[in-house]
Amino acid sequence: MDKIKVFLNEAAQFFREVKVELQKVTFPTRQEAFGSTIVVLVLTVIMGAYLGLSDWVLAKLVKIILQVG
Repeated sequence: MDKIKVFLNEAAQFFREVKVELQKVTFPTRQEAFGSTIVVLVLTVIMGAYLGLSDWVLAKLVKIILQVG
């Protein structure tokens, strides 16, 4: 029975601490969230294009090398 009381006290303390920490959180504004989303999308497209082009070039090089040998 003591273990249950200790567990419940620790759980209650944990949730009190969670509540205090959540009061410190600042969420982004709608504009900040929108701006961050645009940045992520643009960088994703750029990285996808770069990786796709790199893959294509390397595949062509490997094909050329294997045909010569």
